[in-house]
Amino acid sequence: MSMTLAKGGSRLAYSNMSPLGPAGLAMPYDTTPHLPPAGLGGEQGSSLLQTHGEREDSAEKTLKPDTYNKPPPTPDYMKKWRKDMCPGKVVLHPGYSSDTDHERLAVYGRPEPVGVKVHEVLNTAPKSELIDKAIDKKESIYLSHKREPLGTGYLRGHELPADLQYEKGFGRPTPQDVSGDASKGLLHPLEKVHDPVEHDLYVRSHANYAPGEQRHRGYTWVDQGGKIDPGFYAFGADIKAREIEGVAKSLNPKIDPNSVPPAVVVEKRLEEFRDVHTEPLAAVKSVGHGHITTHDRVFGMPSQKGPEWGVRECIGSYPIPEQAPDTDLGRSIRPGWRNVQPDGRTFGTPTIRSDIAAPSLKSVADHQNYGDEVTADALLYPPRFADGGVSSDDFLEARSQQDIADIFASAGLQMSDEELASTYAKAAQLDPKGLVSIESFRRTLNS
Repeated sequence: MSMTLAKGGSRLAYSNMSPLGPAGLAMPYDTTPHLPPAGLGGEQGSSLLQTHGEREDSAEKTLKPDTYNKPPPTPDYMKKWRKDMCPGKVVLHPGYSSDTDHERLAVYGRPEPVGVKVHEVLNTAPKSELIDKAIDKKESIYLSHKREPLGTGYLRGHELPADLQYEKGFGRPTPQDVSGDASKGLLHPLEKVHDPVEHDLYVRSHANYAPGEQRHRGYTWVDQGGKIDPGFYAFGADIKAREIEGVAKSLNPKIDPNSVPPAVVVEKRLEEFRDVHTEPLAAVKSVGHGHITTHDRVFGMPSQKGPEWGVRECIGSYPIPEQAPDTDLGRSIRPGWRNVQPDGRTFGTPTIRSDIAAPSLKSVADHQNYGDEVTADALLYPPRFADGGVSSDDFLEARSQQDIADIFASAGLQMSDEELASTYAKAAQLDPKGLVSIESFRRTLNS
């Protein structure tokens, strides 16, 4: 006869074939020693009872199974099927997790020969003059090194005549005579510095202020301390003492010496005593009989006895058509007196009086534009020779052969009579009327 007892997660069996204990009872034994016990409270493969009958499972072992009863580790053949969530760990696919062929190779791919190192690229400067000479000798075999040396101009192999090699530059110098200086000043005028007195006159007559210049109307500012310079004086009201640190005082009233402390809660009897024995402002004094009037009752004489006619009544009493503006508002509806503008006609005086002839001598006080002034584009981007009083029209004005010869001779260009006549004839062919200007003569000469 045998009996099985399951207690504490262990399978115990009693059999009449078991050896007897001290009390004459059969000792229990495990019928399935190859299986781990179910549940918590006992170590794997251990029995609940020892030889002397003491229990091996305790409260500490039961509450700390991760320390005393750790789960068995995952077998190696099953690890590749488990997902490891450890941060930073590389998780391989189960299909090639057991592939170890890559361990035989050091690196993948085809090795490349070692070329230029990084320190050789960064370290381009020669270490000494000897190394510099050696580098120049190696580079001398290249045509680009011969024709385009580093730090010098492009060498084309041209040999200039001896009479053109000057110390201060190439070309022929301009003769420094009276006519040469005048021509040079015409082509490249010197910057004119305006006299402050002259500038003040133009400001007064033409209101010609410089960019960013402050307008001074000649006022004399005086206060208690004497004269005031508008350029360094700040006009306006001073800041009051109570306005300083206004936000800070609003958030923290204690820092304001003039602030009123908040109300303090006192006893109700004290407030009732003050209510009866003090004279309140703009209110009826309480004599202790209670409030016999309603809250909507106001003492005194009313400001109006009946409803008055206001803006709302004025607007609301008229229908929508009567509230519309009058038909003759801003225009004339009387026949024969209507200001109907004919096609192509504009009333008023034009800003640019191109309809009248400009006076022969224009006064400095005449601000009228007669159509002979430059446009805004010319004011923003003036011509090259505008400071010298020479406009672009002067280069396009038709001139005679003698005038052209004098101008270019003054500029330092010496030409023979045959060359001058030939160039002038070619320039005359560019114009239908046969007129020649400085610009057309210059282009023909440069072609």
